[in-house]
Amino acid sequence: MPSRTEQVAATAIDLALSILRTGQTGEWVYKTDRDFATATDFAIEDAVRDLLARQTPEVGFLGEERGHTGNRERYWCLDPIDGSTNFSRGLPDYGVSLALIEDETPVFGTIALPAHRERYVTRDGSAHLNNDPIKVAPTSALRESVVSMGDFATGSGSAEKNQRRLAMLGQLGAAVGRVRMLGSAATDLAWLAAGRLDAVVIDANHPWDVAAGVALARAAGAVVTNIDGSPYTLSGPDLLATTPHVHDATVDALGRAVTDRSTSARSNWP
Repeated sequence: MPSRTEQVAATAIDLALSILRTGQTGEWVYKTDRDFATATDFAIEDAVRDLLARQTPEVGFLGEERGHTGNRERYWCLDPIDGSTNFSRGLPDYGVSLALIEDETPVFGTIALPAHRERYVTRDGSAHLNNDPIKVAPTSALRESVVSMGDFATGSGSAEKNQRRLAMLGQLGAAVGRVRMLGSAATDLAWLAAGRLDAVVIDANHPWDVAAGVALARAAGAVVTNIDGSPYTLSGPDLLATTPHVHDATVDALGRAVTDRSTSARSNWP
């Protein structure tokens, strides 16, 4: 039997997907020189915020586009469209990501990837895809791993941040089976939970991008830390999520690229 949290979240995701199905991106609002939100992002966030305020008035809300309202110790965290560029160009790797956060820890997560007809949810301490339980892959060798890398930075300081990302990309390219860049952290972490990827490296840590995916990945058996292997927090600088057997090897492979944290992307936590 789904919990009330899951039921409320499912209603919110259904609402978001009904807006997405219009297929209209609408006006673009640029947040940096090359990063934008669409009118659909704002429409989803506004509608879901209003719905959750009615359904769970005691719970706060953090959305990517309009920020935080209400309770800051227990709150919903929404990315209305994770992968807005993909969505706007007709690429299938985008989704709606919703988490419940308590005391800065994601305790529930759900991700819908509509172009793939997939919905992920945490339930009773485990992860599910379309109601079937999922676990991370059993991959034990880094050279056999498929690793997804987060996107390049845009805006102020992006050149310096991207030097570090290029260095990490070079380290991964020399050590792993294959590297992918999907353009959606929600897709990255959902597919890690489903066993399709073996590691996800994101040199940023926006809660709306990753909170639901962190909850899912952990529920599916993944190890989630900072890129240097230190304990992960929502306010930390970056994220590394892997299957258990390749975590240490991934940290080692990335080690030389992350020595200088001065170029690390920092969280935009308000």
